[in-house]
Amino acid sequence: MAEHLILAAVDGSQNALVAAGVAARFASLLSGRLGLVTVLQVPQVPLGFGSGLFSEGLRDRLMQEARAEAEKTLQGVAERIHEACGLHLPEYFIASGVPEVEIPKIVAADAQIIMVVVGRQGFGTESKPRGLPHALGDLGAKLSLSLRVPVLTVPTDALEGQICAGVAQLGAEAKQEEA
Repeated sequence: MAEHLILAAVDGSQNALVAAGVAARFASLLSGRLGLVTVLQVPQVPLGFGSGLFSEGLRDRLMQEARAEAEKTLQGVAERIHEACGLHLPEYFIASGVPEVEIPKIVAADAQIIMVVVGRQGFGTESKPRGLPHALGDLGAKLSLSLRVPVLTVPTDALEGQICAGVAQLGAEAKQEEA
């Protein structure tokens, strides 16, 4: 039988690390694997200026830099999860575009994905879909409307028992550093 895959959205925020820790806990409980996904968003035009100021070469260079940074972030989270949770190194997915469009494409292409886990508050946009509770994060709310698998939104103050123990410790250390 195919192994289940729990997909965690990672944007480099502290809450994304907590969400990845929750996803790692689910993967462990279900004897499955963990996948990490990030979506690159490079603007088509800079800060609302005309498209003539944003050359194709500049856009390509920005995309290459964003991909390199995303790979570094995902590799760092994957290594933390591997060391802290005892799971195999998570696989990761990098897409370009809008997260609420690209993540469903990844889920649709892989029948092993049984759940998507996202942080309630990340580095994403602040707008909320109309009619949905503001307690849900923007990405989580949008994904819950379009995915065929459950979407779990993780609050910034998730309980330690819900997170892979090693990641819970990393989160506590990061909060102490911020103080």
